[in-house]
Amino acid sequence: MGDLGDRLTRGDRAAFAELYDACADRVHHYLVVRLGSREDADDLLQQTFLRMARSPSNLAAVENLPGYVFTIARNEAARLLADKSRLRRASQLVAADLFCEATSDDQAAREAAEELTAALERLPIEQREIVELKTSGGLTLAEIAAVTRLPPGTVATRYRTAIARLRQWLNKEMR
Repeated sequence: MGDLGDRLTRGDRAAFAELYDACADRVHHYLVVRLGSREDADDLLQQTFLRMARSPSNLAAVENLPGYVFTIARNEAARLLADKSRLRRASQLVAADLFCEATSDDQAAREAAEELTAALERLPIEQREIVELKTSGGLTLAEIAAVTRLPPGTVATRYRTAIARLRQWLNKEMR
């Protein structure tokens, strides 16, 4: 687990700040895609780190700290999405929430962000989540398998299928 993990287990506040700085942006982006809401993502990001800070002894057995953070965030998102009224909102992605290019002065960048957002929204949620964990989360396929509790082969297949679909849809849009 290393020095950071040992410090986290002891409840070292500076260690939690380091972990937050290392993971928060990626986890927040994942939560925005998963929940379809910046506000909900803000709340769950805070809840994720509060859960960890309240039980630092749980971190003693953690081998992959970023993966553990994503696991907690995913579980918190699942709890929130259990409310069926929120499930509908989760599929409505907004380019400005996903890509800084969506608010760029460059029209081509804005259009590309909009097209990619529309293509991501067409993916089944199971594939979209894996793409998001891989691209913005920076997790490996093995880490994604651990976070989602899916077999590694399933994760790899969903990722390859999603990327192939995105390429196909985006290539059609460019024509």
